[in-house]
Amino acid sequence: MSVTVADLLKLPSLRNARLAAGEGGLKKPVSSISVLEYADPDPIQDELFQNVDFYGSEIVITGFMNIPRDVEAQCVNIRRLAAVGEVGLILFYVGVFMPKVDQALLDLSDELDFPLIIMPEHQLNQRYSEVICEVMAAIFRDQNSAAGLVGDILQRLSLLPEYQRTMDSVLRLLSDRIRTSAVLTDSSRHVLSAANWPRTLELELERVLPALSALPEPYGPPMELEHGRFLLYRCTLTDTAAAGMELFLLKEGDSLPAEAVRQAAEAVRLSVNLWGRGHDREVMGELVRAILRDEPLKMRRLADIFSVDVASIHSMWLLHSTPSQIDRFQREALPLAEDALSHVCNTLVADYYEGDLVIFMDWEEQSPEPSAVAEALCEQLETGGLDAVLITCHDLPTTADVRRAYLAIRNSLNDALRIWPGRRRCSLQEIEFARTCRETVGSGEAAVRQALAPLDSLRAHREGTELVRTLEIYLLDAGCGVTRTAQVLFLHKNTVKYRLQQISLRLGHPVGKLPEAFTLYTACAIDRLLET
Repeated sequence: MSVTVADLLKLPSLRNARLAAGEGGLKKPVSSISVLEYADPDPIQDELFQNVDFYGSEIVITGFMNIPRDVEAQCVNIRRLAAVGEVGLILFYVGVFMPKVDQALLDLSDELDFPLIIMPEHQLNQRYSEVICEVMAAIFRDQNSAAGLVGDILQRLSLLPEYQRTMDSVLRLLSDRIRTSAVLTDSSRHVLSAANWPRTLELELERVLPALSALPEPYGPPMELEHGRFLLYRCTLTDTAAAGMELFLLKEGDSLPAEAVRQAAEAVRLSVNLWGRGHDREVMGELVRAILRDEPLKMRRLADIFSVDVASIHSMWLLHSTPSQIDRFQREALPLAEDALSHVCNTLVADYYEGDLVIFMDWEEQSPEPSAVAEALCEQLETGGLDAVLITCHDLPTTADVRRAYLAIRNSLNDALRIWPGRRRCSLQEIEFARTCRETVGSGEAAVRQALAPLDSLRAHREGTELVRTLEIYLLDAGCGVTRTAQVLFLHKNTVKYRLQQISLRLGHPVGKLPEAFTLYTACAIDRLLET
């Protein structure tokens, strides 16, 4: 039986704490406890969240030390933690560093069924270590028994966001639960997924398995590796989607109980049947994740299964859906994209990742221009009633370049859509431009004032607001087209031409003259960022 949030409230160190909100999450299982040290939701925290694997069921301790009065930032943290499957928050030092718990925090925790536990207020003699020790002791007592392992893994996986319900997640949950490295292979012993315990373990089964001349019998006695330092167990999975797969467990130090080995195999088998999308689809999804995470060994092994020439892939396209359509998007976007793109490239690897559809491909010499293909794909999405933004990235020679491009999109797509509202496709260069604009905004008032200086002469005019708006639409939305600008503004073309003449007169140069046009374009983009 798993330790739940409700069970933790009975521990001596939490007996005087109170559940302030999120009662609906009290029955969620707890697998670990962690400390939220850096709570400011800025680009640094964004990068931390994107580079750390979250597999849910942790309860988090914090004092919101660096944002004690920033209610909006506190709410952002609650949403982020709940979104990655964390099960609750224990809040320290209320009335000391953090003046009070705002009602917005309570309402949000109730909305998300995210337990918010507040330690006794106005007390300086509280210690994180007391809670951490007692919580981990309760978890270890529960996990020392193999009983309930299958139900625990399946329950914890079901609580994760849909995009995280993968075999990678299953193995990491299993690895953490029994403190054992785990590898899942297909019938040809190609590695599909792997998780090390601890994460820093240098002996990786992905490398060891292919080099072994013999293997232990399925469910039989373990094989000793490195003079008895490690014990290797082998389980053969059967039934439906898992047929032919094998699970290998590598335990350091002591042996695994036979029942723990059996339940580990059963948990993996059931997970494949419940959440697997078919063997080929699952492996393809793992290949996408390996490329995005820059895991070259795993990527090469998975690519071999499909005979995919990863070295030929230099393009990544990403489709991002609006939140209101995410369920339909994840059902319909992949087959639509594969149908639209399979005839223009030799290699196509596509799957969903963190809610987005990520597509890797090469380009045949006789293929149409990528921009024409991108436009056709956007039209097909629109015809199908799918509201999505397409981001195209080309000339990405290495997986490190792919990962940098992906992180840039995750960090700056929202800003790009503020600069170019209504856009249905963007390039990586535009994403990077949006990131540069945001960095300028974050550099302080002096930097912003300098960036906006090209617009000062227009704002000084009695019709300054109309002139600036016309300029922004002309440069950012209409591709420097008079007709399109007039359509957006619902004006006659001659009116737009007159305004552009007035703008050029006040700027002292034609609107499109380089290099002046670049600083003008940047000023318009930053002005839009500041408006939102």
